[in-house]
Amino acid sequence: MTISSKVLRMGVAGAGRMGKIHIEHLLETRFVHVNGICTPVKTEQEWAAQTVPEAKVFSDYKDLVAQDNIDAVMLVTPTGLHKEQVFLALQHGKHVFCEKPLALSASDAWDIYYESLKYPHLKVCCGFPRRYAKQYIEAARRIRNGEIGKVITLRSGTSDLFQDNEFFINYIKGSGGIFVDCNIHDIDACLFLLGQDKLPVRAYATGTTHVFPQFAEFGDVDNGLGLVDFEGGLVMNLYSSRDNKHGHHTMAEVIGTKGRILLNGEPRILPLDISDENGTRYLGPLDHMDVFSPAFKAELVAFRDWILYDKPINFDLKDAAKAVSIGYALMESLGKKQAVPVTVY
Repeated sequence: MTISSKVLRMGVAGAGRMGKIHIEHLLETRFVHVNGICTPVKTEQEWAAQTVPEAKVFSDYKDLVAQDNIDAVMLVTPTGLHKEQVFLALQHGKHVFCEKPLALSASDAWDIYYESLKYPHLKVCCGFPRRYAKQYIEAARRIRNGEIGKVITLRSGTSDLFQDNEFFINYIKGSGGIFVDCNIHDIDACLFLLGQDKLPVRAYATGTTHVFPQFAEFGDVDNGLGLVDFEGGLVMNLYSSRDNKHGHHTMAEVIGTKGRILLNGEPRILPLDISDENGTRYLGPLDHMDVFSPAFKAELVAFRDWILYDKPINFDLKDAAKAVSIGYALMESLGKKQAVPVTVY
């Protein structure tokens, strides 16, 4: 496949909440054309036709990947479809940008990874925007430079704004569980910060359903805690919440033999303190896009440059598969109420 005049011609599968965000970001990205959008949902088809009138709108993914004027596809589709859709894209000679998580099960995630190796001329990645957030890039650089010594423990947490609506509840039902869906960001961020191909060995998870007791019906929790042991004694500590009343908060901490690095210790959206008769307070983000919107845009630029100019990329498909292995093991542990081994294929 020859890239046309150094412009990346994209096809996007999925035009729901995240699909719309990605499409709008692609439209803002230089040297990227959105030539096709696929969604079976009528209202999303209408939105796509109005927003990107030059793009052809499809209801069948097979028609999207068959187009000759598309170099790469972005998958913003239900996670259970990722394996089939990645395979089909590769068979049609398309590069792939897949939204997280890579798959719902460890076996499917590793199937995607090993299938990608059969197509060395094509590039496949799973998008994790924290790898393009400035604070994470700077922290990773300092860790690799040995500034905090040997890494002993990685701690990461994601707390999302409380929502209580039908869309949210239905989304959780098919999400794969809090550790596969929500903490997958934290797991991948820890792997990125670590920068080493360490083997996860054992996982233990627990959680609560005090706010959303209905989550227990499908084996999930609204607040989760996870511990993961790696070879060599390294420990990963994870926290997640679906019911943060004061907004979104993402943090990470890396502890080494010579020091530590703390990222986003306070959930600030602006370096602004407000003081009055009630005391001093600061403004926190309501949504993860308040924090990571620049990183979402930066990852698309990096994907473009990876395809067009073969520039290095922060994404690591093996890490993406490993993250699913860890998240899947944590969900298994949550159900069994005991530590379980982490399976890496």
